[in-house]
Amino acid sequence: MRAYLPISHKVLESFVLNSSLEIEELYAPTIHFVVENPDCDEEELEYLLSVAAGEEALEFRLSEKAPGIVLAFEIEKEQIGEHYAQSVTLVSPLQWNQVQCALLAFQGDDELVWFATQEIEIHLAEWK
Repeated sequence: MRAYLPISHKVLESFVLNSSLEIEELYAPTIHFVVENPDCDEEELEYLLSVAAGEEALEFRLSEKAPGIVLAFEIEKEQIGEHYAQSVTLVSPLQWNQVQCALLAFQGDDELVWFATQEIEIHLAEWK
């Protein structure tokens, strides 16, 4: 299942170093979310969730000029605890190899900027 995590720059730096991250909850296309959005296909559902995560990520910025950072993950069923309206809890840590990409959110922009996993560490200093 594709899931989205709004993350602070500091936590992302730690995740890059440690390759493991314990979190409580992240945005995911739960059955509740799918039922509430019957006209959306899988791609549209993922877009809605990534934008919601991007809006939350703006709250974690180090400065007004910095982007909000969202990581997209592929999570396993075994990692999922509780299901909520548009999120799930996890029962095990996320691993760096589960990261699919980074998405940057900028104030006033509905589109997220995509970065491949391999580019995250390269650009991390720029995202402060």
